[in-house]
Amino acid sequence: MKFIRTGNQRIIFRNLLRNKLHSAINIIGFAVGIAVFVLIIRYVDHQFSFDSFHKQQSNIYKIHLGDSRSIPPASAQFLKDNIAGIDEVVRIDEWYGGGRKGYLKNGTETYRTSDLIFTDPNFFNFFDFKLLSGDKNTALTEPNSIILSERLAKKIFGNENPIGKQIEYLSDFPAKSYSFTVQGVIEDVPSNSSILYNGLVSMSTIPYHKIRNGNISVDWSNWGFATFVKLPNSELVQQINAETPEFWTDFISERWQAEEGSARAADYKLTLVPLTEVHFASGAKRSSVYLIFFIGLFILAIAIINYINLSLAISTTRIKEIGIRKVIGSHKSTLFRQFLFESILITSISAILAIFLVYLIHPLLSGFTGFQTIVESDKIIKGLLVLIAGVISIGFLAGIYPAWFLTNLAPVQSLRNEIHRGKKGNTLKQILIVSQFVVSIFLLIAVIAISKQVNFIKNKELGFDKEHIIHLSGGSSIDQSYRAFRETLLKIPTIQNVARSNGTFAGNLNIGSKHKVKGEFRNYRATTIDPDFIETFGIELLEGRNFLWSNKNDENNTALVNECFVKEMELKNPVGSVVNFLDRDITIIGVVKDFHIYSLHNQIEPYMLCYLPWNSCINIKVSGLDIQNTIATIEGVWKEFSPNVPFGYQFLDKDFEALYRAETEFSSLIKIFTLLAVFIACLGLFGLISFSAVQRKKEIGIRKINGAKVIEVLTTLNMEVVKWVGLAFLVSCPIAWYAMHKWLENFAYKTNLSWWIFALAGVLALGIALLTVSWQSWRAATRNPVEALRYE
Repeated sequence: MKFIRTGNQRIIFRNLLRNKLHSAINIIGFAVGIAVFVLIIRYVDHQFSFDSFHKQQSNIYKIHLGDSRSIPPASAQFLKDNIAGIDEVVRIDEWYGGGRKGYLKNGTETYRTSDLIFTDPNFFNFFDFKLLSGDKNTALTEPNSIILSERLAKKIFGNENPIGKQIEYLSDFPAKSYSFTVQGVIEDVPSNSSILYNGLVSMSTIPYHKIRNGNISVDWSNWGFATFVKLPNSELVQQINAETPEFWTDFISERWQAEEGSARAADYKLTLVPLTEVHFASGAKRSSVYLIFFIGLFILAIAIINYINLSLAISTTRIKEIGIRKVIGSHKSTLFRQFLFESILITSISAILAIFLVYLIHPLLSGFTGFQTIVESDKIIKGLLVLIAGVISIGFLAGIYPAWFLTNLAPVQSLRNEIHRGKKGNTLKQILIVSQFVVSIFLLIAVIAISKQVNFIKNKELGFDKEHIIHLSGGSSIDQSYRAFRETLLKIPTIQNVARSNGTFAGNLNIGSKHKVKGEFRNYRATTIDPDFIETFGIELLEGRNFLWSNKNDENNTALVNECFVKEMELKNPVGSVVNFLDRDITIIGVVKDFHIYSLHNQIEPYMLCYLPWNSCINIKVSGLDIQNTIATIEGVWKEFSPNVPFGYQFLDKDFEALYRAETEFSSLIKIFTLLAVFIACLGLFGLISFSAVQRKKEIGIRKINGAKVIEVLTTLNMEVVKWVGLAFLVSCPIAWYAMHKWLENFAYKTNLSWWIFALAGVLALGIALLTVSWQSWRAATRNPVEALRYE
């Protein structure tokens, strides 16, 4: 037997066309809700798919020591020797051997590269990145071997086969040149990979060229190596993470003087992080993704509630039709199937429209989330099956209550055009609409709170001036002529100062050391600078003096420290104190005001700025006037002093923006989805007021005949909306406060959840609701009462 007869199908389409406005609202609301839900599911699925494409992902773990994601290279073999069950270890050098910084030169053309990583020969035994050409078993065995990404290979060699060709590698630091042989081409890194690369270089290149002495097998000083192990036994992983193994406790006590139970020991806590969890290993990423997922569910729920409310609103015009059909013999089950089919039909039409909306919206979403929201070609059939099943399920869920309600009306009730749903029916109506406003107000509070925190991050005083500072790549290439280079730059009117540092001054205090206090070693972070750095960056000197070019004794022997360093190391008279730096003595000559170099997720720690000649980053302070011409002039000077290295620059404030890319992305997503959620909720409110106005038209007519003014009628109709919004506000505030409080816990420095955030969200929700219902309320209040009472 067919689910619905042909005659009833015609009735369904006739009813949809008869109620064009409400049908359009139903379809648009559902379409937007489904489109948003599909986009959110794609985003959430992408976030949780990181590194899941590796076949052995369930047995691969990344080693973290304390909060550090990178560890010394010698630790890999040490852990393999001491933990039974480790099958293999692979290291990825992100910094030490040149790592993420460098240039590739082919003939006369030079190309700036990022994410160029050195790694062990067994890299492909762990990770299933597709090698497009070359032998994965031997490509990284010999020194001076390089595998290029497909994009980089095409950029450098065009359509030529690059295998076996020689290419010159210019390292930023140390400033040396090496000749590499291209041994393979690898696919471009997938968007859901936590391991980033534009090329792979054999790890044996480091000892071959004695880069930084090159003895990485015994190097415990350079914390620049991401290290992965294979462990088939997850119980062993849980055991290690729960309780630090005795061999490791003894080792860190001997090597790093981190006694068991001490605060310092926490900095060396051994943790094995599953490969698929690496993406979520720090920050608020996981909680943000979960929040977005629940927003998707809420938006879909709002769309379903809309359908229920709007179906009931439309049903007021169909009561007599239902009564007549029952009197002439239509069975209750037939009517029930008709209404259910109508719901599924509307959902199906909405789904088709939603697909087009997804294609329209996805470029915007892809622009700041970094992934393609469109389903890949090999997953289209699966995606369509899931969509069809989802559409039927949503249509059934949305249509079941209206179908049950309408088919359970008594024929006499229907013929009199009367609807008495009773206390339970009104309660359900109120729960539905209040639920919509709870979600909407929650999202409005979240948007305001998150925007407030993002603005707080962007505008917080960092303790130095990050504006109008340009840093140049490849500064080590002009080591010998730096002073002349600097003097030439300072002749340019729009350049205020020039200084050098070990690296970019954004999350990059890349040297770790320790100092003994009361018999216990305490850690601190350090970097190297030159005497012009403090003035260039506007760092406030609180005590002592700055480094001097004229004082030759300052270089290699002196340092500046921040306030936190003085407090943590318990230095009563810091200026003149001698402290340990990389197992050598160094004298503090000044104290600077605390500054934020890392993300505001982190507390300010003890920092040291040393005057040492380990500086490859050139920082240029410009006036901010005529920026483009200033950069062009700097490029001309660069080419004069470093003709073989391409000119590359970056603004420091952009580097700091990158530290909060996840928060900015999250804020943008929340704003977009909140706007759409409120839009859908308003459609539902419009439908409910339509329903209410039709139900109460006789009441309104009687009130007007008895002398009620239009404003009084408007107040009566809108007061119900005010009550709903007020109740929703009371429910949503504690939920939103708790959720935002938990989110803000991820920041060491955060804004307050001020009372006005909640008040503003409530006022916005009430204002939007009243604007939405005002038109319908006005129509009902100004209608001629004779029309409502004509047949009484």
